[in-house]
Amino acid sequence: MEKSNQQTKSLFIVSSAIHANHGVFDKNERLNQTIETCKSIRQRVSDCDIFILDGGTKDLSDEEKDKLQPYINDFYSYADSENVKEIQKSKNWDIVKNLIEIMIFGNFFEENKNELRKNYKRIFKVSGRYVLNDNFDYDMHMNARGKIVVRGLYTSQFPSSVTRNLNLQYMSRLWSFDSSFIFFIAEMYKEMYKHMIDALNSGGYVDIEHLLCFYLDPQHTCIVNKIGIEGQIAPNGTGVSD
Repeated sequence: MEKSNQQTKSLFIVSSAIHANHGVFDKNERLNQTIETCKSIRQRVSDCDIFILDGGTKDLSDEEKDKLQPYINDFYSYADSENVKEIQKSKNWDIVKNLIEIMIFGNFFEENKNELRKNYKRIFKVSGRYVLNDNFDYDMHMNARGKIVVRGLYTSQFPSSVTRNLNLQYMSRLWSFDSSFIFFIAEMYKEMYKHMIDALNSGGYVDIEHLLCFYLDPQHTCIVNKIGIEGQIAPNGTGVSD
């Protein structure tokens, strides 16, 4: 794992699937949108590292990586993971996106938790292809010591019978946590993965948003109405702003 220097204040981890079988954007559009994600972070945060975790259908070409390289510190591809390949077989994009993201973030946090705790004050999760906007308040996040910052609460769009009574959710395009929580977060992702698998196996469905709300302790959670990220959702290109 590379880092810019020992004084780095924060790490932005960008979830990504440049090569995907679903959605209205092709690979070139997805790559350019992800570059814009990273540019927007660089423009608003002077001292940070940016890592990309990509769970697409295949690894990026050297040319594609060269286009990303000026804006990021490291790129992690999970395209060759047997679990990722198996999940990619699903025709349900929601399952593919959520299950792969939960799996690769869980693996990354578990494998790197000691270094992450040592090197960073705060860790941000950002959905690739979205950009930070003027509502993003970096100082607010950095000053939220001992807190996890999320956008919410929102009621579920699904019937309780589908989500197994998980009726509330946080938005997951952008959230952050004090690095002191990294061991808890790594374990939480393991539990989230098991939870989603169990829900699917029992004929239900649950996603990252509902699971975050279920597993994050309200005592350690700071909820904001606007967190400062916007972009176009993959299924139909509709614009959203959190």
